[in-house]
Amino acid sequence: MTGVFTISIQKHNKIDISIFTGFAMKLRKSLCYSATWISLTMGIVIGYLLGLNYSNVILCIIGWSLFILGFYIHYLSHREHPKAHLDTKDVDYVAKHGIYAWVRHPGYLGLILAFFGLALAFGSIPALIIALALTFYHYYLAIKEEKEMLKKFSDTYAEYMREVPDRFLPIRKIIRDLRRAR
Repeated sequence: MTGVFTISIQKHNKIDISIFTGFAMKLRKSLCYSATWISLTMGIVIGYLLGLNYSNVILCIIGWSLFILGFYIHYLSHREHPKAHLDTKDVDYVAKHGIYAWVRHPGYLGLILAFFGLALAFGSIPALIIALALTFYHYYLAIKEEKEMLKKFSDTYAEYMREVPDRFLPIRKIIRDLRRAR
């Protein structure tokens, strides 16, 4: 839980330490992001040490392609919505254009593709298991974020959810658009 805390020095004199809480939140997020990539790297290393990695040129090419595609999608999400990494209370609009017109969580989609891409590129079974766990975690984050956005933006976000029915893969939107084109 974050918030602005103040310390009373005297009756009418207060020091605002919101700077420290903001720094703490950024530090926590940075550590979380670092832990994500460190865990994937450790999965690859453990796979090598235990002989659980495999080598396949085709899977390596597919893996690096997914990794690059994932980061490109993640980049597009930040280009369209620079506040995507912020807490939902700091977001002041609903992004509806660009890649957000296709999926509601393109940043998470990009990361998930990058996770699996890296695991496939190195042929690491432990890293694939970690990528799967990180996928479930990001799915949980997406659901939590959507609840918060519905509370904050109510009808605007509900309409956006109807317009863009898919969290990660735009399957329903593509099918709906194809049906309309007939």
